[in-house]
Amino acid sequence: MHRCKIGAMGRSTASPPLKTAVELEIAEVYERESGSILRYAWALAGDQETAHDALQEAFFRFFLCRSAGQQIRSAKGWLFRVAHNYVLDQKKASSRNAVGIESLANVPSPTPHAESEDLSDLLRKLPQIGLSAREIECVRLRTEDLRYEEIAAVLGLQAGTVGALLTRAHMKIRKAVGDRTDKSQAFRAAAAGEKQYAS
Repeated sequence: MHRCKIGAMGRSTASPPLKTAVELEIAEVYERESGSILRYAWALAGDQETAHDALQEAFFRFFLCRSAGQQIRSAKGWLFRVAHNYVLDQKKASSRNAVGIESLANVPSPTPHAESEDLSDLLRKLPQIGLSAREIECVRLRTEDLRYEEIAAVLGLQAGTVGALLTRAHMKIRKAVGDRTDKSQAFRAAAAGEKQYAS
């Protein structure tokens, strides 16, 4: 049994344990990715408690795999996939009628900037625009800065399918908000000092 010595003031004189490279890696990944994973899990689950459980489960499994020496090519995609599967498993196990994939658009963005407010508004409107549940999932994951390959891994799809879903979603969104986008682009160009010519 290892005991630490207590100094004159009652403080430990033993050095704190050194963190392993795996622990440092996990702490870094957690700091960088936990917010976006939690937002996604919350949107998918429809409740905060399940989302927090999904985040905890994802990082616990990540810790176990990395501690065992398993290499994970894309930590972000892997963690999103584990959280995604955890939420779906919880929904199946509880067989409650929780909010579905359509609620992905209802989770607010964590930053209060005008662009993120516009994005939050747009995400809330995705079901009304006519996007499918898969298209909404792809758009939501893409807004969390996941690459096509990572989105494919999370959803169990091919990267080409993700590309097709995002392309269709993009076309539907542009069609639905086309006038607003054109006005916004003209405003930005004018603000930047560019001249707009009528064609």
